[in-house]
Amino acid sequence: MFIETAREIQKVLPGAHFLVPLASWETRQQFEAALHRQDALQLPITVLFGHAELALTAADVALVASGTATLEAALLKCPMVITYRMSGLTYRLMKRKAYLPYVGLPNILAGEFIVPELLQDDATAKNLAQALINLLNHERVREHMVARFADMHRHLKQNNAARVADAILPFLQRTPASAMARGAKALA
Repeated sequence: MFIETAREIQKVLPGAHFLVPLASWETRQQFEAALHRQDALQLPITVLFGHAELALTAADVALVASGTATLEAALLKCPMVITYRMSGLTYRLMKRKAYLPYVGLPNILAGEFIVPELLQDDATAKNLAQALINLLNHERVREHMVARFADMHRHLKQNNAARVADAILPFLQRTPASAMARGAKALA
């Protein structure tokens, strides 16, 4: 589906270049085999082994499968479209149990749709390509999305080391030195 989406985008934007970061040699082999099967070797695709962070940083927009990759893209402030497909039975079961109307972590954290989600039957190459092209063509939408990602990043960034030190410091200041020494000996 991602390869066909790239084809659809190239029809409208012939200068587009696609980066595909893959996590393992197995996924790379599967993707390259799919390129051969779909006769898509002419597409301007650069396959990367890992380097998702670099690809997302370089990208104008990204097509991201739902999961932690969506949070990574958001924290890197990369405008995106989220997509996901699974077996029909699994999808129906999951949909019935859904507590939220969205599946992407950026939308869950925001508590609203800030990233388009094209799932299951809506996740076609034509729909995905159109959503990505729309995102590319609407600077204000991208800017709003990136601003929300920046807010999300600030909210998640908690400076945990300083928070732990602040929590422990009052206890250390009240503890007599001899008790601290006994505690240190007990730990040794």
